[in-house]
Amino acid sequence: MVWVGYRRPESEARKILEDEERLDELFESEEASADLDKGWHAIHWLLTSGETTEDESLSDAILGGEEIGEDLGYGVPRLLSPERVKAVAQSLGGIDAASLGARMDPQAMEAAEVYPSIWDEADVFDSYLAPLYESLREFYAAAADADEAVIQAIT
Repeated sequence: MVWVGYRRPESEARKILEDEERLDELFESEEASADLDKGWHAIHWLLTSGETTEDESLSDAILGGEEIGEDLGYGVPRLLSPERVKAVAQSLGGIDAASLGARMDPQAMEAAEVYPSIWDEADVFDSYLAPLYESLREFYAAAADADEAVIQAIT
């Protein structure tokens, strides 16, 4: 299971999500604007402290938005409007990788069954999660600056 995100103007994103063939082409292409690999669950858990947070935009970064389309096996694709994208970008902008890393608790992550089960490995945050998180922050910042929507899915 990997998380992928695509930046598009909102009208184009809606057309893609309403056309099963175009959606299949999008997810089969190699052009994801952001790819969190299997680190998506850990990043989401670290952002939300493993539970629902008052700042919904932190959860929206990975699991938010309007459900559109059919189940891809791990859930339906989601669309974040440009307004939600801006809120996500602002929230992520306030949490750098070092701050996110300070939330790392390998034992709690293992107990919570955060996917994939690699959190006891040495340097896993610095070598794996931190670069993925920085790419996520850059992805949302660029989408917000361009007033774009985000299509996201776990595939």
